Amino acid sequence: MNDKKMASLKPRVLIVDNNERVKNMYKELITHWGFTPVLAQGIGNGLLEDAKRQARENRCQLALVDLRLVDDLDEEDISGLKLVPEIKPAVSLIVSASVEIANVRLSDELGAASYVGKGEGPKVLKAKLEREARKICASRQDISIEPNDILANIASTLCENIPPEYYDQITDILVRLFPNAKNLHLERLATEAMATVPRPKSIILKVYEDSMQPVIVKLARAHKMFIEVDRFQKYIKGYLKGYFHPLLSNPVILWDLGGAIYISLGSTNSNTFTKYYNEAPIADIEYSLTHFFCETWAPLYESAKQYKTVSLFEEYCKVWGYDWYERVCKFNMPNPQGIMEDELPEEIIPIIPIKWFKENIGDDAIEDRSIITHTALAVTHGDLHGDNILVDDNRNAWVIDFERSGEGHILQDFIELEGDIVIRLISSKENLPSFYQLCILITQNIELKELDDSDQIKDPDVKKSIQTISLLRKLARKTSGISDARQYLLGLLFNTLFRATLLKDPTNELSQQRALMLASIICHRLDHWDELWPPLKWQRLL
Repeated sequence: MNDKKMASLKPRVLIVDNNERVKNMYKELITHWGFTPVLAQGIGNGLLEDAKRQARENRCQLALVDLRLVDDLDEEDISGLKLVPEIKPAVSLIVSASVEIANVRLSDELGAASYVGKGEGPKVLKAKLEREARKICASRQDISIEPNDILANIASTLCENIPPEYYDQITDILVRLFPNAKNLHLERLATEAMATVPRPKSIILKVYEDSMQPVIVKLARAHKMFIEVDRFQKYIKGYLKGYFHPLLSNPVILWDLGGAIYISLGSTNSNTFTKYYNEAPIADIEYSLTHFFCETWAPLYESAKQYKTVSLFEEYCKVWGYDWYERVCKFNMPNPQGIMEDELPEEIIPIIPIKWFKENIGDDAIEDRSIITHTALAVTHGDLHGDNILVDDNRNAWVIDFERSGEGHILQDFIELEGDIVIRLISSKENLPSFYQLCILITQNIELKELDDSDQIKDPDVKKSIQTISLLRKLARKTSGISDARQYLLGLLFNTLFRATLLKDPTNELSQQRALMLASIICHRLDHWDELWPPLKWQRLL
């Protein structure tokens, strides 16, 4: 559905009045004025409950609410006022024959947009209704939002199980985020298909308002955006250092969808780290990541808490939710040799990582092998992949998307970005031996430190990934003080299984194979921690 179709949808107005004659009069008036009426039915408390149900089911943008809904003769009855916060995000206008100043003030306190006296007549009611509609409804504004294909993509991504007549929430969010705009131009922040990144359904856009500089906008389902705003306020706002961090501005949460603007003070035009990684030399990547981890995010690492005897599995479940483990257990694992492909020698028998995971950490484990004697927990981003890191024209990195932010394993952000590089950002042109060598190098060290940049690897993309991973591990040790590589690999195992079991689209088959291959090798490494690595029978391919 494009912006013209969305704009043609008439704003839906909930009518709540216990007088049938008055209710029908409002119905005729607002229909004539170009709105769609939604009538609440019932008596007393039944009317109040039906109003809440009708507002939700019809995604009403506006509401006309009588002051007294239970008893017209009771001067103490302000049930209509009390209904106002219960039918938000509908914007309410209180209508009443009584214009007592106390009720007008209470109307403001409870969030009603206006107070209309029934004796003021239809013209006043229409003017106030139109004024509020122009603030929140794209269909009541003279605004151009384009291109249409991005609006259609937003609808197909975010509006699953939402009837098409309520897709206008997309454009309504945008006009609320940009109340003075005449033209909005939308641009995908990432050039790839949005489904390639294993995140909850959300869309990140670069939005140009008229002739102004662009800003970053996130759109997501309403409950996701509510969590995003809450976690940003709780964990991020005021805690990051320097100028290159985001401000979450003017969040809007409607019935099904929500949105917010991200602004980074001090940053010029920004693009994703995904794009930056593929184009920038390793020296620039080193500058960006070092500044981010050692400057911007450093205060959160400095506030880390030290813990003994911690189950890393439990800590990652707190961030991702336990449903990720249930998804892993139900995953239809491909043939083990198929993971590693036929090019590998027959003597290299990969471990089935999901089976290993269940038997050593999950429900089938005698003991949890992810228990670490000493580690640290800190506020982490919780979803640090290449499309959530933005890099400006001056190589300064800042982050967005804080839905999973909160206390977690202090190494988690480094691990997640490393996993994204290995599984998704690395070029798809690498050959199997080179990727196999990368997996061996990733799992080589028992101490958390830089990787050995093997001269045997000639593939430039794999070599670049080794250099970036070495940097991440150096920064991880520097900021956390942790030298234990085993807990790093356990986190990387969780991340690879999380991603592999989420990637169902056939276009992601290569990324899924990479994830499962790396997971298999990590499991083998954890089983042979104090032995020669790689095993002698594996070295022929190296």
